[in-house]
Amino acid sequence: MAAVERMRTLLEAAAAELEARREDVLSSMLIWPRGLDAQRCAAFLHAVDHELAVLDSAGYVTLPRAGRFPLLAKSGIGIEVDLQRVAQVGSLATA
Repeated sequence: MAAVERMRTLLEAAAAELEARREDVLSSMLIWPRGLDAQRCAAFLHAVDHELAVLDSAGYVTLPRAGRFPLLAKSGIGIEVDLQRVAQVGSLATA
């Protein structure tokens, strides 16, 4: 599976979980950011696959020595992806 497709599948599942857990989230519709391309998806997935970061089912990412951060956030009627956090996680794969 291509990196973008795999990333979309992971994030859509996390968005559905976020909708289920929070009453204020009305839809699990994922708002895909413009800058989230194949290279960034691949770097992010590499970091997660090699346990440099942990993505949980609710869309939070845990970074070593930094803590746990939301990767997804409510945005209007949908859920947006934090592109800066994706890039931060992806940078662990190239360090």
